[in-house]
Amino acid sequence: MLLLSALLGKQGPRDLIALQSHRAALEQRRNQLAADNAAFRIRIAKLRSDDRYIERLIRRELGYARSDELVYKFADEDGHQTPSR
Repeated sequence: MLLLSALLGKQGPRDLIALQSHRAALEQRRNQLAADNAAFRIRIAKLRSDDRYIERLIRRELGYARSDELVYKFADEDGHQTPSR
């Protein structure tokens, strides 16, 4: 009975395997979050210091253009307009 309890009860090998699997998933998630954090830090640094990066974002996300440029807008399949240069 003691052997059965040790093998199948709480804190037995089955729970150890489940905890190891959960730990591996958490480590993978931690690594992904660290990579995302590093990418955000790079983007923040660019936003603070890189004028060309900011200009590209404004052009792409807000559709701005210089005064000497022409912007053509085409409708997507679902009816949304997208700027094209």
